[in-house]
Amino acid sequence: MRATIIGSGTVFPTPERRQSCVAVEAGGETIVFDLGNGALRGMLLAGLDPLVIDRLLITHFHPDHTSDIPSLLFSMKYGMTEERTKPLHAIGPRPFEEFWRSFETVWKGWMIPAFPIETTELPVEPGHKTELPGGTLSWTPAEHRPESIAYRLDADGASFVYTGDTEYAESVVELARGADTLLIECSLPDEAEIPGHLTPASAARIAAEAGVGRVVLTHLFPPVLELDLVAEVGENFDGEILVAEDGMKLEI
Repeated sequence: MRATIIGSGTVFPTPERRQSCVAVEAGGETIVFDLGNGALRGMLLAGLDPLVIDRLLITHFHPDHTSDIPSLLFSMKYGMTEERTKPLHAIGPRPFEEFWRSFETVWKGWMIPAFPIETTELPVEPGHKTELPGGTLSWTPAEHRPESIAYRLDADGASFVYTGDTEYAESVVELARGADTLLIECSLPDEAEIPGHLTPASAARIAAEAGVGRVVLTHLFPPVLELDLVAEVGENFDGEILVAEDGMKLEI
């Protein structure tokens, strides 16, 4: 399994970091989690073709996690050089079907590619999983928006967890239990903590309680980047710690 950090930034625009997106190659598929602003270009820069992705998984509906969806659909309708027949699987938390239909409502037929798009709406409850062609996808509620969920992918003998946006949540700890890599938001310094987001101390708490092997810190607002994040998180977590950078590739 390989993960590529496409966007490690936030709603706050910076030239160095695109908005939230990570692409995972596993089980013979390309699976993209979230699609914030700049994600399509970021995938191309990382050597990935956004027009051939197999699955798009959304954690919640904030624009910094979804704003490149219209660009993806528009490009898939008019910008493809080869005919595509395999479906795009678009997946997200309830009420995902209503959210997805909004693109068709606003842009009408302009946004409907010729190949099938299969949408799946997930219940925002713990303990659910589904089998993919090459592995198992699990999810659980996160503490951010009412619809927010975190995802776990077990495939190719490895496990990867992506929290999306969240504050400390026991449900996320349980989802991440024993995972090889935890891609976890770490938005703000401890002294600037706000509801719905993690800081170095709370991110370390989730990682330590879950017993993960490696944490990768993402969704980084500028103030938190002024810290030595490896040292800060390392005060409460003794596994491997990485700070996400756009274009970073991880073997899992």
